Amino acid sequence: MGVEGRLEAILDEFPVDVSSTKAVDVPGLDSAHMYEVDLGSGLMPGDMGVDACYILDSEAGMSVACHPYLVGVELAELCLGCAVDLWTSLRGLGLLGDGGYSILNILRGSSGYRVSEVSPPDTPVISVRTEYSEDGYRAHSDDLRRVRVTCSDLDPRGLGASSTLIVPDTFATGRSAEAALSHLFGEGVEPEMVVLYGFTAIPALERLGLLCAGWGVELVSFSICDITQLASNHYDMPVYGLDESLWESSGEIRRLGGIVDMETLRRFMPRYVAGLDQPGDWSERHLDLFNGAGVVSGDVAGHLRKSIGLVESLDGLNSGQPWYDGWHGEIAEAELGRLREALLGYS
Repeated sequence: MGVEGRLEAILDEFPVDVSSTKAVDVPGLDSAHMYEVDLGSGLMPGDMGVDACYILDSEAGMSVACHPYLVGVELAELCLGCAVDLWTSLRGLGLLGDGGYSILNILRGSSGYRVSEVSPPDTPVISVRTEYSEDGYRAHSDDLRRVRVTCSDLDPRGLGASSTLIVPDTFATGRSAEAALSHLFGEGVEPEMVVLYGFTAIPALERLGLLCAGWGVELVSFSICDITQLASNHYDMPVYGLDESLWESSGEIRRLGGIVDMETLRRFMPRYVAGLDQPGDWSERHLDLFNGAGVVSGDVAGHLRKSIGLVESLDGLNSGQPWYDGWHGEIAEAELGRLREALLGYS
């Protein structure tokens, strides 16, 4: 079976929407493709308060999504390239406006997206630390009571008349961003528009769209490569695949998908382990993240070990499925080899 046959098999097997994207021509966006998402997609809920959704598809973003072995300096360079594409897109679409803009970094994960590093030097940056209680790797709660703001350097006077607030982060449930934005809104920060950027799941878009709509704020999102459904652990964000966390806990098979352009999906397939969480253990993949008190290193070795375990589990789960063949197995084995090699450098 060739790539096209396998592509059709994936589309038959999983709830992947390749019909709700439309290419957008953005001046200066040479290294990436921009797509606008039809909010009427069957994977989206009804009215969720979101004004527009875009997908940024670049080679750098796809590499980050498909390859958890990419960590440290190499990952940082890829994230910088993606952040440049974001700024190009914001300017090209006229979303920065004349009212100024600022960045909200939700610590520690936001700083890994490197958006503030490629922004103009006078851009105001707010840092807010949110923390989950009793949660851990691949086990996030969907309960706002378990998320709290533990530090903030917010000074509304330093924001001037910023009309656009840019929020880079990984948006799975959206609970961390909900806590951070609620904190800012409650302290008098009143942007006209919030712009989300990063890996994005549909439940987060719904939650944050409704939050912003309640405050009279427009919400626009820019997702890296695709917009996903969310696994049962409220953490994993695969572009397509089986819900490994649900299978591990109950033996139940649940198929997950997302919204992605057909050309993007076609490029994903030869390198993506079906069911893999795209951002991975995001904060732990980086060597230098600001945590509110100083710059710290993530647990890169821990991330690599956990990724090896997840890929092994997915390969075992997938191997019993009708769409699975040796080609998919080779993708998993290749990724495992790269993960093990990367781990040697951090052991």
